[in-house]
Amino acid sequence: MDKIMDKLLTTGISLAGGYAATKAFEFAWRQATGEDTPRASEEEDISLQKALVFAISSAAISAGVQVLSQRGAKASVKKIKAAYANKAEV
Repeated sequence: MDKIMDKLLTTGISLAGGYAATKAFEFAWRQATGEDTPRASEEEDISLQKALVFAISSAAISAGVQVLSQRGAKASVKKIKAAYANKAEV
């Protein structure tokens, strides 16, 4: 049961965190460049420099979200287990 809860919680936190990070990154990209992200752009003549900056920065953000979501899920599971342990003792 604990492994299933860990996986479900990690998946949920990862999805929510990934969605929020994507929206925040798209907003920051628009503010910094004044253009849509290269992924959302319909132009085929995007410069290599712009494509690389986008790819590297979005990969870094994705990796950060993954690590933080796993840590958050583990911390949440520990809190939930502690809460159930306290209820069982009462």
